[in-house]
Amino acid sequence: MNKDIEASRLRVSRRRALALGGTISLGGLIAACSGNSGTATTTSAAAASTTTTSGASAAATSGDAVTALLAKAPQCVMSKEETQGPYWFDVDSIRGDIREDRPGTTLQVAMRVQDNSQCNVDGSIGAVSNAVVEIWHCDAGGVYSGFESGSLSANGGGGGGGGTPPAGGMGEPPSGAPGGMGGGMGGSGETSDGSYSVGDTEATTTDDGTYLRGAQTTDANGIAQFTTIFPGWYMGRTTHIHVKVHIDKKTVLTSQTFFDETLLDEVYSQSPYSEHTGRENNTNNASDGIYDDTGLMTVEKQSDGSYLAVINLGIDA
Repeated sequence: MNKDIEASRLRVSRRRALALGGTISLGGLIAACSGNSGTATTTSAAAASTTTTSGASAAATSGDAVTALLAKAPQCVMSKEETQGPYWFDVDSIRGDIREDRPGTTLQVAMRVQDNSQCNVDGSIGAVSNAVVEIWHCDAGGVYSGFESGSLSANGGGGGGGGTPPAGGMGEPPSGAPGGMGGGMGGSGETSDGSYSVGDTEATTTDDGTYLRGAQTTDANGIAQFTTIFPGWYMGRTTHIHVKVHIDKKTVLTSQTFFDETLLDEVYSQSPYSEHTGRENNTNNASDGIYDDTGLMTVEKQSDGSYLAVINLGIDA
């Protein structure tokens, strides 16, 4: 395992993460966003953004660059409902920078929520403002915060490339682990009472990490932005980012987004990803049982070596 990844796992705790500067409570925010009809309200996306503690930030990617790349991406396409997998729990935290101290290549993510009943191909109408977009994904070594013991087992020890793929190759817990696709590692069956995911079934976490998880509200153009790292891979699944879209405290979309294989080869040839070996024997997009073309992100490399990845998320609002 890459030493930076290993060290960062030892430092992170959920209590520390929730105390990080820039994380705000959602109660008042969601109350202000309630009754969303796809039009802008007085709630500002800037109020939901966080100030990052290092280099890149969501604000560092210009709005023009984001909207230009979103214009190149497929639009007015209904996003496919996908399993939330076994590693979701409600962090209940609005923050734009979700990296905490995860090592990896900086990835700026911009997701535009579009109401397909109104959407037009140039994106000028149909944008859904004041929706909550939530994302979560594994770190560069293929491990999810909150579930390090389970996802380390799925990786044969967390980056060595060995071990047995998760059951069914569908992002389930490793063979013999409790829980299933919806129930999580502990199969708790409990439901979230958080501000934006009320009623969604949560998994039972095995540790207190929260890295690479968070949510943002969409602005007047329907866009939510995040600063994260490029996700790693784990046995049995192609590289992906999980996403939920919430409106009025209800989940209206649960899906996953994906990346072009040529891009994956480029990113994974560099440290710390290159120290997680064995990907050539792992699932790719074509053989992944969940992959769908509607979730493919449009990506451009930036001058500083980071990447900007965008997608238009079509929903039935």
